[in-house]
Parts: sequence; C-alpha cells; structure tokens
Amino acid sequence: MPVVELTLLLLLAIAVGGALVHWTPLPLPILLVVVGVAASFVPGLDGIVVDPELFLLLFIPPILFADAWVLPRRDFVSTLKPVLLLALGLVVLTVVAVGYVMHWLIPAMPLAVAFTLGAIVSPTDAVATVATTQTLPLPAKIVLIVNAESLLNDASGLVAFKLAVAAAATGLFSSTAVAGNFVHLAGGGIIIGIFFEWLGRELRQHLIHLHAGDPVLQTLLTVLMPYGAYLAAEALHVSGILAVVAAGLWASGQEVKGLTADARQHAREVWRMLSYVLNGLVFVLLGLQLRRMLTSVDEYAPLDLAWYALVLWALLMVLRIAWVWISAHLRYRLGWGWSGSSSGPDPRRMLLVSWAAVRGSITLATALSVPAVIAAGTPFPERDLVVFLAAATIILTLAFNGLPLPWLIRKLAVGSGEENLREEHAARAEIARAALAAVTVAESELADPEDLAFARQLAGRYQGKLELLEGEPQHARLRAAHIALRRRLRLAAISAERQRLHELHASDAINDETLRIIETELDERELVSSISVDRG
Repeated sequence: MPVVELTLLLLLAIAVGGALVHWTPLPLPILLVVVGVAASFVPGLDGIVVDPELFLLLFIPPILFADAWVLPRRDFVSTLKPVLLLALGLVVLTVVAVGYVMHWLIPAMPLAVAFTLGAIVSPTDAVATVATTQTLPLPAKIVLIVNAESLLNDASGLVAFKLAVAAAATGLFSSTAVAGNFVHLAGGGIIIGIFFEWLGRELRQHLIHLHAGDPVLQTLLTVLMPYGAYLAAEALHVSGILAVVAAGLWASGQEVKGLTADARQHAREVWRMLSYVLNGLVFVLLGLQLRRMLTSVDEYAPLDLAWYALVLWALLMVLRIAWVWISAHLRYRLGWGWSGSSSGPDPRRMLLVSWAAVRGSITLATALSVPAVIAAGTPFPERDLVVFLAAATIILTLAFNGLPLPWLIRKLAVGSGEENLREEHAARAEIARAALAAVTVAESELADPEDLAFARQLAGRYQGKLELLEGEPQHARLRAAHIALRRRLRLAAISAERQRLHELHASDAINDETLRIIETELDERELVSSISVDRG
C-alpha cells in the first residue's frame, strides 16, 4: 500500500480509537492495539512489515524525550535509588533468570538466545504506563517511580539486548567485557544526550538574542533535539535511547527558559499533538504486527506455545513482585530511599508498583530487530520463537497487567496524595503575594483617579486569590462562589460577542480575516476565563 494512503489510514485508526475510548472501559493504548489487530484483517494492511530501525528512529526518540521532559527532575532525584534498582537491578535479574529458565524449558534455545529474549522482555513500556495511569488517582511518588523506571529500563534493556545478540552471534561471553561495554554504551549515551540538549538550548537562546525567536522556529528546533541526540549517539556506537532520555531529563524545567509566552504556548500545543499522534501510531502498528508475529511459529504445537508464553509471563511477574518487595524492605531498613511510607513498605503501594509491568513498543522494536542470520550466514537460532514469545508477552501484559490496573488502583484506594496539591497552592499564594506587592508599589506612583481605581481593583483581585488559597474555609468558599459567578458572567458575555461576530460575518459586514482576528482574541479570553476557580 502506498505510504500516503497507509499514513492516512493509520491516522484514521487513531481517531477511531480516540473516539471509542470514551465509551469503553479500555485504556487508550489497549484500545488502539485492538483497533490495530482489527485493521490487520483489512486487505492491504495484513502484510505491513515494520522496519525496526526506522521504527526506533521515527517514533521512540520524540516519545521518550517528551515523557522525560515532563518528569519532575527534583522529585526524580529524590526517588533515584528505587528507580535505579528497578531500571538496572531488575533488568539484569530478568535477563539472567529468563535466560536460564527458558533455556531449561526449551533446550533447543541456546543460552545466549534465551538471554536475548530476557533482554527483549525486560523493559516495561513508558508510553503504555503513562497513558494508563495519567488520569487515575495515584500517589505522586508511585507515578514518578513507575514512569521513571519505564524510561530508564528502556535504555538498560536495549543495552543488554545488544550485548546478548553479540554473544549469540559470536558464541563468546565474558562478564568483564559485558560490564565494560555496558559502561561504554550507557555512559556515552548520557554524555551525548546532555551535550546535545545544552547545545540546542544555547542555539535557541542565541536566536532569541538575535531577534529570531519566532515560536514556530523555536518549537521546530525543540522537536529536532531528540532526533539529533539519538542519531549522534548511534553514530558513535553508544546508546541512542539513553541519550534521548538524558536529554529529556536535563531539559526538564529548563527548556522553556527565556522563551516568550507565545513560544511556550506553541511548544506545548505542538508537543501535545505530536505525542498523541506518535503514541497512537505506536500502538496501532503494534496491533498490525501482532497477528503476523503470532503466526510465524506454525511448526510448534499451539499448547506448547501457550505454555511457554504463560511461563514467561508468570516468571516476569514473580521476579518483579519479589524484587519490588525485597528491595523496599531493604531500603527501609537501611534508610535508603522511598519504600512506600514512613512506617515501612506499604503493601498497597508495592502491589501497584509491581503490577505496573506492561510491555509495548520497545519490546516490539527490539524483537523485530533480532537479526535473521549471524556469522557465516547461519540463521539466528530460534528467532521466530523469540519473536513470538516477545509478542505474546506484550499481549499478556496488556491483558493481565494493563486491563486490571485501573480497577486495581480504585480497589486499593491508596489515595492520590496531596503533596503536589499543597505545593501548588503554596506556589500560587506566593506568586499572588508578589503580584500584590508589585501593584501596591505601582499604585503609590499613580495620580489619576481612574488609574488608582484600576490599581486598587487589581490589588483586590490578588487579595481575593490569597483569601481563596490561605483564608478560612468559610471565607474561601464564599470567595470561590463569587469568582465562579464572575467567570460565568464573563463567559456569557464572550458567547454573546462571538454570536454577534458570526452574525456580522454572515451578513458580509466583515470579511474572513476580520472574523479570524477577533475570534482568536475571544478564544484567548474564553480559555483564561475557563480556568478552574482553585487554579486562580
């Protein structure tokens, strides 16, 4: 099928999934996989083959960069120990345990190939995890740990995959060489990612100083950032994935400094659209590929395949649950990072961290990138079986982990945690206090009665915000009611303005350009007036 028609069909599938998600209990990633599987029965879509290198290059860098970009860097540092234990320690344990168990279960699968399978299925999926949990009431630290783990173990899993494939191709394995290669791949990726993010930010700042700070140009350079870091790292034979994650984490909280309000708003909207489309394409393509991946092992008995897949899923869950619980207890006893609560590991929180183990796009891409042949043209041992088990793991984790996760979160009722809300309220109060002080200083320099009246009115608004955020509950409720009433009046007035504007356009009193200019202003005012009362 031509690329243009295929792209349009994929975008249509994303739109269909985005519409259906409002009427189904399925999270959007899972629903899009279902849509992809259904689309694979459409003539012309059943034979689509995804190039894993192209897949990694086009989709993974911007998706991981966007997820790392919005990860709170201060909170990430505070939970670094449990995150690293999951993203590094659990990945190594998974590779080793899966390797030995699957080699024992399937003797025809060489040990190095079994290690390759372990590396493929070790990373959890950042995209699926974020999309599944972002609208659910979870404590901030659980969300942070699960999302940060998903980002970092993508990199560690891919590094382990490259090393395992090399061992399978050469038949040689050296723990010293593996450790050295790991440090080289990971360390080099981190350095390149940070360097590219710094270089890109400096370039944009220089353009702003040269009065070339056009929002479209600034956003375009930001979008090119993850691709540049990924390509540079891969060209230097280090981890491109880790370079992208490092660039995103380094950019967190700094990327928008110095930009104009227009540029910041434009960047947010573009990245929001880009992330939605790319995430959707990943899961639709995953669904399109699954049927073909599951039918590539016809020579094996169906019951044997089902048994292998279930054993692999169960092994992954046992390893994860055991690692999460044991490491939490050790961290609590040693005073080494977050373990669930101040009184010790919280079983509900530990269960949620353990169950958030969905596999997705990285597992798909790495499975497809297993080479068909190795040295001297020899076929890669049991490649079809490795690809099948990787696909089966994606399906089983989506079904057994992803589907029940929203229900599990509500059932355990761990609460969403109020630490972020308290911090947000405190910050809003501080900036309102600063604004009030600035208006008071300016008021002392005014002489015109009309100007003084406006300054006092503006000061009263900021004082009202302070009362809403810090006042007595009864006064805060009264203030919130007043603010809500005023906003309803503003919205009603804006609606009347818009209606009259369209009447003028319909009667040819104004042209299309005038309509667009005024309606853009009305839209901006409506967005400001629609902000919830508790957000000022």
